[in-house]
Amino acid sequence: MFKIDLFSSKKMLEGFILFQFTIVMVSILLSYKMAYSFTHVIEQNIILNLIYGILGFAVVYFLHEFIHNIMFRVLSKGNKPTFRIRQGLLTTHMPNVFFKKWQYMAIMLAPLIIITAILILLFSLFAYSSMIFIASLHIGYCVMDLYFLTGALNNKVRYIEDTEQGIIFYSEEPIHQIQTEVKEI
Repeated sequence: MFKIDLFSSKKMLEGFILFQFTIVMVSILLSYKMAYSFTHVIEQNIILNLIYGILGFAVVYFLHEFIHNIMFRVLSKGNKPTFRIRQGLLTTHMPNVFFKKWQYMAIMLAPLIIITAILILLFSLFAYSSMIFIASLHIGYCVMDLYFLTGALNNKVRYIEDTEQGIIFYSEEPIHQIQTEVKEI
C-alpha cells in the first residue's frame, strides 16, 4: 500500500503547477506546429487568445469534472461522488469506494480522451487560434489526472481508493471492502 497526496506539501504543489505551466506552453507550441501542417489557422491576437482560451477552458474544466463524476457513478455501480474544493480547485471525489486498477484508469483517462476528441473535431470545423489555447490549457490540467494515474501503473497495484488524505493504492484487496461486502450479505 502506498499513497499519493499532491496537496500535502506546498513546495511539491508549487513545483507541480510550474510543471503544468510548462506542459501548457509546450503544448501550445506543438499544437500550432501540427495545426499549420493540416490547415490554415485563423489567427487571433494574443489578448483574444488568452480571453477566449481562459473562458473556453472554464467550460472545459466543468465538463472535465462532470465526465469524472459520470465515470465514478458508472464504475461504482451507482454510488454518488461528491465535489470538493481543495487549494482552489473543484474536484470530483469518491471516498470509501475501492476501484479495480482498470476502473480507476478509465475514470482518470476518460476526460482527456473525450474532451480532446471534441476539441479536435471543433478545431477541424473552426480553426481559430484560441481553440489551441483551450486545448493546451486542458492538457495541462489533465497532467494532474496523469500524475494520479502513475501510481496505478505499478504492477503490484490491484485496488485504488480516493480518500480525503489522497489516493491510496493497494496491492491486495483491502480489508475495508471485504468487511463492507460481508455486512451487505
